[in-house]
Amino acid sequence: MRILAVVVVAGALAACASKPRSISHPAPPAPAGERLTLEDLTSLPARLRADTQLLGWMPGGAQYLASATDREAHKRKLFVVDALSGDRRPFVDVERLTQALASAAGVDQASARRWAERTSFDLTADKRGLILGEQHDLFFCAVDAARALRLTHDAREELGATLSPDGRWLGYVADWNLHVVPTDGSAAPRALTTAGDENHLHGRLDWVYQEELYGRDNFGAFWWSPDSRRIAYLVIDESAVPTYVVTDHRSKHPENERWRYPKAGDPNPVATLHVVDVESGQSTAVDLSRWSQAEPLIVRVGWTPDSTRVVFQVQDRAQTWLDLAEADPLSGATTTWLRDSTGVWIEPDEGPYWIDAGARFLWRSERDGFAHLYLYERGGKLLGRVTQGPWEVDQYLRYDERTGRVFFIADRDDVKGAQLFRCKLDGSDLARLTPEDGRHVVAFSDDGQLFLDTFSSHTTWPQLSVRRADGSLVREIERVDGAVAQAKGVRPPEFLKLKTRDGFELEAAMIKPAGYRAGERYPILCHVYSGPHSPQVLDRPLANGDALFHSMLAQEGYLIWICDNRSASGKGLESARGIYKNLGAQELADIEDGVDWLIEQGYADPQRIGIWGWSYGGYQTAYALTHSKRFRCGIVGAPVTDWRLYDSIYTERYMGLPTENEAGYRASSPQESASEIQGRALLLHGVIDENVHLQNTLQFAERLQRAGREFELMLYPGNRHGIVDPAQNRHKYMTMAAFLRANL
Repeated sequence: MRILAVVVVAGALAACASKPRSISHPAPPAPAGERLTLEDLTSLPARLRADTQLLGWMPGGAQYLASATDREAHKRKLFVVDALSGDRRPFVDVERLTQALASAAGVDQASARRWAERTSFDLTADKRGLILGEQHDLFFCAVDAARALRLTHDAREELGATLSPDGRWLGYVADWNLHVVPTDGSAAPRALTTAGDENHLHGRLDWVYQEELYGRDNFGAFWWSPDSRRIAYLVIDESAVPTYVVTDHRSKHPENERWRYPKAGDPNPVATLHVVDVESGQSTAVDLSRWSQAEPLIVRVGWTPDSTRVVFQVQDRAQTWLDLAEADPLSGATTTWLRDSTGVWIEPDEGPYWIDAGARFLWRSERDGFAHLYLYERGGKLLGRVTQGPWEVDQYLRYDERTGRVFFIADRDDVKGAQLFRCKLDGSDLARLTPEDGRHVVAFSDDGQLFLDTFSSHTTWPQLSVRRADGSLVREIERVDGAVAQAKGVRPPEFLKLKTRDGFELEAAMIKPAGYRAGERYPILCHVYSGPHSPQVLDRPLANGDALFHSMLAQEGYLIWICDNRSASGKGLESARGIYKNLGAQELADIEDGVDWLIEQGYADPQRIGIWGWSYGGYQTAYALTHSKRFRCGIVGAPVTDWRLYDSIYTERYMGLPTENEAGYRASSPQESASEIQGRALLLHGVIDENVHLQNTLQFAERLQRAGREFELMLYPGNRHGIVDPAQNRHKYMTMAAFLRANL
């Protein structure tokens, strides 16, 4: 401990000695009553969110479901709210639901009340029935019923519980197999597959399919047909995938978790697609032979609206093309509708988006360098494009057959924003419907007459409202009061644009230090993520822990700088092509151009520039420290330090296979250049991170040690890819701040 203290003090003295003469005095700190504290970083974010949580529309479009605090009872409750008037009523009668749940076998009164007071349920499509997963079993209850049904009666864990569209069945996965049970309790649960085991997942996603293709919140790999008669499902064979062991050291005898995890170049899980008839249990394998040589990935699965065909997306292993195909659920025969490609990589989308009762569909593609909508006939005949231009359709929302208009979220007017637009199928009559600059999250009612709008910007705390389809305001639901943050001295960032050495326009945000004086040069902290299509310069409030950390540092005299490199900017695939098979280099060039601009404009002390990031941002920080001379220090959070150590699907999308791009993998690796590190590094990592494995940090540390380079290391036992334990998260920010004070 004493040796570490000496090193830190020496670093602090060195930092002081290196200050250029142009800085005669530090920026004065914010007044004591307006200073953020470490405690604020973890406590304030919850106070800067809306109390009301919008949970979607009730059938018919006149009412919506919301969770909010009951001021009289001082508890959160579920309410059904009249969209026009704002009148609300409880969604469930807690007393009635408590008694109903208590009537189920093995449920005591205390548990029943606790469940009845929940503020989230899995609901039937008509919102009249609810599903609860409790005590490793599944329960079903009509909202107004006097009795609940216990649908399963064993100790097995049920995952991915999903109601059939007609509400008659509940599908779920247990013991690696797909099961169904009728929601009326008329029959016992029934296994639709029986061959599943820990290496052969029937209807359940494995780690890499969940993380990189279907989303972290999805466990089930099965999809009901609209008529509720059949289920399409994946079988994922993991038997050839290497196992990675994650060790939790907190107990006397450490616990080992074994994860099937394919790293770049490793054998992938093999996914096959099947269809099962719910009544008979008869299963049919979909014929994937036409893609067998491509080591295919099945990246999306769905159905045609008439339930006659399974529609799925399949890609080659390196994700250089994507096929949209159909399968006959009775024979398994397949037909390819279209092949999409971009010249580099291509990522799956949630489409096809069906219109005209399934006769046509909309398809979102980046084929011309920007994400836009295209119109197709069922079967794959291209009828035309709907949107075009140097901007992107971020999200398709709905098609109004009555007016022939498509509604979508786009960034046409500002890449930092997200606005609601509509146009006709030929692209004409394009109009923006949300007037406020910033970011809008929109949910339309079933009839399309109204939408719920959650709006915020860098100068506006979240505002929730009901609007008509033309964007006009019906009623404000809630407006977050940001006074608590403003009282702590939190101020919005300034947005800037700057040109790179080759003329690309970068988006940037700056938080000036407290007491800023023009003409003085300040220590700079650059915050980066840098991953493809992952902008950080967004028109939103400074309301999360990292943003408040930046505000706290600005109050101490640092200038905070966030400048999106072009591949992260959200300005289309066209801006990201340059990173293909060579991660790190172009990103760093753009980051350096941003730093050079700060120096040229007189903001930055060139001897005191730091950089930090987490995950991909941790990778980019490690890469910057080992490939650039501009940074005095960097905070490297949960980094990938060699892309051969990260998962196959994400890595190979951008880097290709290691056997086909050996030079690219070496050039992109901070480990390979560890001996060239220029700045002081602080390495941070959660010990049981099953996503970016701790071995990335440990291998990088070893390379630095062998090269005789000083660095600091802090590990967080019991935490995974993010540091979520409140006390340890506070410690993380404390450690980061101390490191910056000593080295920057």
